Amino acid sequence: MPDLTSQIGTLVRVEGLYKAYRKGDTTVSVLRGLNLQVEKGEFLAIVGASGSGKSTLLHLLGALDVPDAGAIIYAGQRVDRLSVTDRDRLRNTAFGFVFQFYHLLPELTVLENVLAPVMIRYSLWQWWHRRRHWRRQALSLLERCGLAARRYHYPQELSGGEMQRAAIARALLTGPQLLLADEPTGNLDADAATQIMHLLHDLNRENTLTIIMVTHNWELAKQAHRMLRMADGRLEPVPGRTVPKVPASLGAYPS
Repeated sequence: MPDLTSQIGTLVRVEGLYKAYRKGDTTVSVLRGLNLQVEKGEFLAIVGASGSGKSTLLHLLGALDVPDAGAIIYAGQRVDRLSVTDRDRLRNTAFGFVFQFYHLLPELTVLENVLAPVMIRYSLWQWWHRRRHWRRQALSLLERCGLAARRYHYPQELSGGEMQRAAIARALLTGPQLLLADEPTGNLDADAATQIMHLLHDLNRENTLTIIMVTHNWELAKQAHRMLRMADGRLEPVPGRTVPKVPASLGAYPS
């Protein structure tokens, strides 16, 4: 296995990934020797039909699941070999997740939902002493996502696009280097989907945030730096698509 610490531009590398699931007496192979390399600051779109394995790959990259075989390396570290505790810690600090159905807690306000990742990180005593810092962080992100005026509203009082922007703010709170987006516009109308894509592009460009987005929408995927297609459990390039030079960092999340 090559040492990724010498590959300064590489954030994620996947080699020979296999994943299968059991359905009764049948084994369903989803990923079959998949390889992938993602550069820092890249916006990558992975397209494919429903059931092709896109979400499975995203869950493995984000340490929500483990592969049957193969290697997942993030910033030079073998993610697939980490203990459950270390994978939990990595998810809470290095990765941001955005899902199609938002996963906002209905009993919490927008601000409280954004704060949820750090509220569960600390003990009650630790949270009490850090709460002002994280509240400032959360409010800054809500301002960035156009939701400052909605911070005390509950999810059921928001539109679909507003809920997704709240989910993006939550995903960014801990300042992740990698954002994993699973059909982030799949539950939105065209106007709301356009707003979400503009926000993702702004975050990628201004913060050099690496984004891996899976989608079945080819038109949205064409807006990314690079497109890959999931087919037969592997990734293949989309003809005619090239990777532009990744821009230098233009900013950072508030700290």
